[in-house]
Amino acid sequence: MQVILKKEVQNIGEAGDLVNVKDGYARNYLIPKNYAEAATEGALKNREQNLARLQAKQEKLHQEALAKAELIEKLGSIELSAKAGESGKLFGTITTKKLCEELKEKANIEVDRKTVSLNSPINKIGEYTMLIKLTSKVKTELKVVVSASEVVKESIEETAEEAAEA
Repeated sequence: MQVILKKEVQNIGEAGDLVNVKDGYARNYLIPKNYAEAATEGALKNREQNLARLQAKQEKLHQEALAKAELIEKLGSIELSAKAGESGKLFGTITTKKLCEELKEKANIEVDRKTVSLNSPINKIGEYTMLIKLTSKVKTELKVVVSASEVVKESIEETAEEAAEA
């Protein structure tokens, strides 16, 4: 089925693109979520009329993404601290949502958590790299340094003794 994309869809195309997708994907996902519309004669004529406007909008978004990427690269790295055990394992993991909140707080840069990907889950003390895909053409990396805010003893014997005393 041919559809005209209204918004950028990852691995499919950008706004204004005419693409072929499977019928079910178009009917059940793209069209109901308002990511695309069916490529009818009227929609194709409308697309041609609005193509210049769409390209200008895409260029503006691209320039904004480049500016954001430059700010993120200037930042270099982001430091987080979390409660950890003696072995360096964190209590819980640091999520992409937490990373985006920290980026907003420290550098006043808003990034959607869906655009952030990690090579491995952040569940130990150390240094990690997160990839931020601002648009399909603009990507940047940021180092995340995780340190322990509080080290908690992990000894099983001690916790068993404390439980027996209580």
